[in-house]
Amino acid sequence: MAVQQQTQRELLGRPSVHRRFDWLGDSIVSGFLATFAMTVVVAGAFGLSRAIGDQNGSKIEQWFWALTHNPVIETTQNAIVLAIGVNLLMGLVWAIVYGYDAEPRLNGPGWRKGMIFALGPWLLSIFAFFPIMDGGILGKDIGAGPLPVLGNLILHLVYGAVLGSVYAIDLEAWLDGSEADRLHAEAQQRGAAFGTVVGMLVGLAVGWLLGPSLDDIGSRGLITLIGALTGGALGLAAGSLAGAEWADHSRASGAQAR
Repeated sequence: MAVQQQTQRELLGRPSVHRRFDWLGDSIVSGFLATFAMTVVVAGAFGLSRAIGDQNGSKIEQWFWALTHNPVIETTQNAIVLAIGVNLLMGLVWAIVYGYDAEPRLNGPGWRKGMIFALGPWLLSIFAFFPIMDGGILGKDIGAGPLPVLGNLILHLVYGAVLGSVYAIDLEAWLDGSEADRLHAEAQQRGAAFGTVVGMLVGLAVGWLLGPSLDDIGSRGLITLIGALTGGALGLAAGSLAGAEWADHSRASGAQAR
């Protein structure tokens, strides 16, 4: 029966759901890197809007000014740590959904799979997130014309492209075929995923605590965001190294036992 169902799915052009064995760890690492990339784009777009925007300028300049002076910005500033934490968390949650269910069902190169998947979170953002944050459906209460929808689309496409591209790097391609190498690579990936999550949480807390003492560098929210992203990156690297060391130790212990 299972074989018949799979054959029917193939005849109908629908790929069978076959998750990779490393899907969870890869999803977390890919999600963090995609969220990191999206955050960099957000920072650049915010700086560009501040530079171009003019409340008394042309219509386009007024739109760009509204992007940095609107209810959504004010709402997130009132709960900056919560906003940053939710953004990072959702980046990982969507990545897990992608690896668990969406990626096996989509066709094409990784970047295209990721961008197609990202259209879902984008629609949810403009129809649900904006109204919740007092920006109105499609961001109409922001007062920036089509820029909130277009800008949000670009951000999600960047997220999806990075998510899909990184996830598409198959762990098997880096292995030499031996069981020892496979266990070593799996341990590295698990360590990287665990380290990323722990590093983000620690960085978030440290950034928030140190924010007031670093106000000459930037706002508390900015320091908190930098702390979370830096912590995640360091955790990813440290977790990967720790996983490799654990695998080497286990291999050595196994050899001695024999």
